[in-house]
Amino acid sequence: MKHSSSRRDFLIAAAAAVSLSREAFAVPPAAVIGSENLPSASDKKVDRIIDMHVHFDEKNPNFAGDLLKLSDRLNLTACVLTPFVHRKVIAEAAKQHPTQIIPFGFVALDAPDVVQQVKELHALGYRGLGELNFVKRPYTDPLYTPVYELANQYHWVVSFHTGIVLRAKFDEPEDVASYRMRAFYLEEIARRFPRITVLGAHCGNPEYEWAAEVARWNPNVFFDLSGTTLTKMRGHLDEFRRIFWWSGADWGARSPDGDPSAFSKLVFGSDSGLDGIEGVLTQYRAMFEACDVPLRTQELILGGTLARILGLPE
Repeated sequence: MKHSSSRRDFLIAAAAAVSLSREAFAVPPAAVIGSENLPSASDKKVDRIIDMHVHFDEKNPNFAGDLLKLSDRLNLTACVLTPFVHRKVIAEAAKQHPTQIIPFGFVALDAPDVVQQVKELHALGYRGLGELNFVKRPYTDPLYTPVYELANQYHWVVSFHTGIVLRAKFDEPEDVASYRMRAFYLEEIARRFPRITVLGAHCGNPEYEWAAEVARWNPNVFFDLSGTTLTKMRGHLDEFRRIFWWSGADWGARSPDGDPSAFSKLVFGSDSGLDGIEGVLTQYRAMFEACDVPLRTQELILGGTLARILGLPE
């Protein structure tokens, strides 16, 4: 706890690295990802899309305004993952535009005042937490239990980074390790805190099978396919049929809207700048085509499931 200043320095560096990494790994245009024949979001009428993974851009002073313009064009609702320092800006924007901006609080689980931060976020009308990451211990460490207890009490949605994580510092030591954020840790959290909707960002990349199996047995667990996955697998997207294999099978676990497709355990998340969201949407649609995902399941993934969880109009 006495190293709070160094923790803040680390988070600042990490945030900068995240921004750089998004630029370095920007989603390629549709022609590059092999889905040139798929219609883009602007080419056809779409139901409301809910993006679970939109990071607040601290470098853009008009972020909320730019987001609203994109929302109008794409019929998009953004769950905005908001650093605590910017909590009031997004809380106010969400009050003015409740169907376009959903506030989520980005907190450091290891911060000494994290419980108080969570309580304040709840008082401001936040709907959940995320993307939790850069933890000093595995997600299931008892130190984090008070945060999960509050999230459970609030019936919140909590988004966790899962899988490989960026490196913020290349020439200095840092206390970061991807194994602390593996997808299978979400199983224990989902079982112990059943009123939390647990969302795993990046589907455990590269441990997709663990992520899928955890989601299969836990009705309150979902994953997004944000990050590099849909880019690196663009030549064999049909591989997701093997990972999400149980379509039509009765395993006793509830699925959204009783949907029989295993793919109903996915939600849409971009984890990109505002200018990259439409490209990620095209990538998702390429995966839908490669795996013959039913239209109703596509609608659940792109917004229907989260609309019901968050109480939004579909």
